[in-house]
Amino acid sequence: MNVDFKEAALLLGILLIIIIGYYFLDRMNTKKQKKRVAQFSPIPDTHTTSARKATPQILQAYERLTILMERIDTLKLVNRVAPISELKQDYANFLIQNIDQEFDFNLSQQIYVSEEAWALVTTAKNTVIQQILKTSLQQNITNASDLKSELINKNTNDSVVELAKTRLRKEVRELV
Repeated sequence: MNVDFKEAALLLGILLIIIIGYYFLDRMNTKKQKKRVAQFSPIPDTHTTSARKATPQILQAYERLTILMERIDTLKLVNRVAPISELKQDYANFLIQNIDQEFDFNLSQQIYVSEEAWALVTTAKNTVIQQILKTSLQQNITNASDLKSELINKNTNDSVVELAKTRLRKEVRELV
């Protein structure tokens, strides 16, 4: 049996090239799979209070949103914001404008609080606005003074505002 060393070396070389090629292709596929998995894997939820630390920015966000809830509380809002004219619609619009300004000023705080807390804050804001609009549309209210009196007497949005403040306080207690 004659073995040609040139043919054996050629076959060995081809086999070695196939093995090396397979090795590099396998590594490239593994890297692509890891990239794909990393790309589609869920990002850790930064809104969960247990995974976060109480940084000064986060605590300040909770503080500012609590102040927002205090300022848009109907009773406190009506006592703080005087009517600009005797027309009930002007006063209602002015109250809503004040709420929107307060809310817009604190809009960036949503990145520091949980989604649930932010949802409660926005719900409280919208509830107060709806209550003002609904009350201003009543037939028995004829001017801004009547609207102010009725809003003071009918302070029914407290539950949502209080719920939002309670949620904010709870999350702060979990952080510290």
